[in-house]
Amino acid sequence: MKRFLAYVLIIGASIVSLAIVTGHSYLFDGIRQSYFRGWRNANIDDFQFKVDSRRVGADSPKPWPLSKGFGSRSLSESALERMSEDLTASFLVIHRDSLFFEKYWRGHDRGTISNSFSIAKSIVAIAVGLAVDDSLIDIEAPVSRYLPRFKDGLGSELTVEHLLQMRSNIPFGENYKNPFGFQARAYYGPNILSLLNPYRPDSTPGTFWHYQGGNTMLLAEIISKVQDLPLATLIGSRVWTPMGAVKDARWGLDGIDGTERCFAQFYATSRDFARFGKLLLDSGKYDGNRIISSEYIAKMLAPVSSTTSLDDINHYGYQIWLGTTDSGYKFSILEGLRGQCVISIPSLDLIIVRTGYANSREKKRNIPADVYIYIKSALDIVGL
Repeated sequence: MKRFLAYVLIIGASIVSLAIVTGHSYLFDGIRQSYFRGWRNANIDDFQFKVDSRRVGADSPKPWPLSKGFGSRSLSESALERMSEDLTASFLVIHRDSLFFEKYWRGHDRGTISNSFSIAKSIVAIAVGLAVDDSLIDIEAPVSRYLPRFKDGLGSELTVEHLLQMRSNIPFGENYKNPFGFQARAYYGPNILSLLNPYRPDSTPGTFWHYQGGNTMLLAEIISKVQDLPLATLIGSRVWTPMGAVKDARWGLDGIDGTERCFAQFYATSRDFARFGKLLLDSGKYDGNRIISSEYIAKMLAPVSSTTSLDDINHYGYQIWLGTTDSGYKFSILEGLRGQCVISIPSLDLIIVRTGYANSREKKRNIPADVYIYIKSALDIVGL
């Protein structure tokens, strides 16, 4: 038995040493946060693992007003069953700028902050819009203006808008389940900016659409070149506080005092996530105060197909998903892994927030099919 234990210790020490030498030590943190808990990748409650993070300040809180109908409606039995199957954590409906409905599951409540995953990508697009409004970034300019390493070859043809629209043609990869892939390294590893350095377009930028978090990371790097504030501080002072967020959000970092993992790890309450929906509904204003220009918001919500030759990409804008209900209502979605959603339906003055631990992989018109279920549930609750 002693000999067996010695072999186990030697093998374990060898594996750890090999991981450290080859730059894969981040795997241990990933395994701890996912596989040891029964998940195949990260989940919305990973903030409990003391993720390094930076404050996104809520310095002027303004709670949502409650609708006269608040608490008067319930989810249908079929909707409750589906929410349970999908391990939903929260479901909120805001109608006409007032909270109409909210329900929580699995120990979550109105004060719980959870990981939004790729909702963070849309937040980065908003940060780009702030820089555009400040004349610090030109979305039609070549990326090489801000990141000189792209001045040669196909990189010289890459524009900021290509990144916003996921048309960079840079082969980052977007597989969160591959422990050795780009996205796993970016999510769990240190010094994420160094991951970006070797990557260049492998074909003419703009010629096809491919959803990849690396594009968002390049956008955040550009932002860091044109202004001095950390991304979390910028969003806190220019967006989060002006929107009246009630609770500080946190943005995960790649180390102590490090760089924001801008493609994910924006942690906030469901009530505060809903504020991004209101910002979009009101074309960049919040309670009458201009936060971001209406011109930029219009571009953000314009389908790729409306401004490019890619006429089949009508489900995506600037780091945000777009769709149309069966009844013809247009909507936008800040959407993240496992079905995190902030859905805005302008014509109905309706915002829907859903957070949870799982969702269906089924798609409908390039949008997660669950989104249409959430919309129907909200319409039934409000009586529309």
